Amino acid sequence: MLDPMEGYTREADAQLRNRLEGVWHDLVDTGDTAEAIRASAEMLDASPGFLPAQVLAAQVDFAAGENTHVVTRLLPVGDALPTYTASQMLIGRAAERLGDVALAYSAYRAVAARSSLALKRAGELHPRAMEIVSHRLDESLRAQKVDEAQKQLSLLQSWGPSETITLEAARKVALARGDRAAELAAVQEIAARSPGDRTLLERRAELELEVGDPSAGLKIVQDLAARNPQDPAMARKLESAKFRWRLSQLPRDIQEIAAKPELNRGDLAILLYWLVPQVRNSLPTAGRIATDVLDNPHREEIVRVVNLGLMDVDSTQHRFYPGSTLRRGQALRVVVRTLARFGAAACANQNPEGGDICDVSLACGLVGSGEDCEAASPLSGAGGVEILRRSLKLLGGS
Repeated sequence: MLDPMEGYTREADAQLRNRLEGVWHDLVDTGDTAEAIRASAEMLDASPGFLPAQVLAAQVDFAAGENTHVVTRLLPVGDALPTYTASQMLIGRAAERLGDVALAYSAYRAVAARSSLALKRAGELHPRAMEIVSHRLDESLRAQKVDEAQKQLSLLQSWGPSETITLEAARKVALARGDRAAELAAVQEIAARSPGDRTLLERRAELELEVGDPSAGLKIVQDLAARNPQDPAMARKLESAKFRWRLSQLPRDIQEIAAKPELNRGDLAILLYWLVPQVRNSLPTAGRIATDVLDNPHREEIVRVVNLGLMDVDSTQHRFYPGSTLRRGQALRVVVRTLARFGAAACANQNPEGGDICDVSLACGLVGSGEDCEAASPLSGAGGVEILRRSLKLLGGS
């Protein structure tokens, strides 16, 4: 057991210091725990902030095998003075006895620069501590406790920021939060260490195209397609990647709409205008008025879509309701109507308003075979872009 004053950086009353050191030497030499208990209590009564007295009391607990008491007593001390060697070393020893490798490692690591023994034990425990915290993170995510998982991730990032186990954990938390930018940052690092992992490369390409560098994403898909020329799924991904790259050349505000987690009616009209050349280049034949878009910065796009008859205006109120929630089924109906408007709705028997929208969308290739139509679900920007990309194949685009 270390001298309770070791690593203590606060000013201490000389009388308290001398008494503590005398009692500690007696404890080490004679095992006089009764005097140590009495003296530590008296010193804390006289000066509650004299933390070495807490360490002395914890040493008595440790000698008695009361390891939980040691940890309970000293954790607040560690929080107050993270580099207090005597306290952290005792926490580490007690935590090891309790089987709490992560806590022991954390304590040793805090004073590794001050103690060769702490440095040695921290090095020995590091791999197992990382595994344990990673496992705790997984458990938190399974229980849908994302904030708790984030705390575990913060530990991993503090202990081993560049280790693969930390990067994998960061990716998992990013997925749980729906944070694609954070997921991309993790996937970039992981993929660089596993250059032959096709699944990782494909995921990186998807994320680059959505929230990163679209040119880098397209290049990855082009390389994968060149290596797998007979793979029809890869050919489809290349087609999609080219479309996403073209999307990245559009104005920034349009790209931001395409990246939204949920689209509204106005967003769909804007994407129709910018992604479907026939909409952008056609002259409307009607003159419908929507009074609630006159001050909208995308008034031109919305009015064009309305006057082509692709989306409806309330005939009584003359309102378009651009901010209204949009469902996938509604968006699919608009896209089928667009196909019909430009003579490409043979798949729907030229009747965009008839039939179950999921059946029609499947027949027209707007929903892939085996995919869930999810007509009542909200539509994300990425989902809307993919539906429009598929519609362009029928409209003569790519």
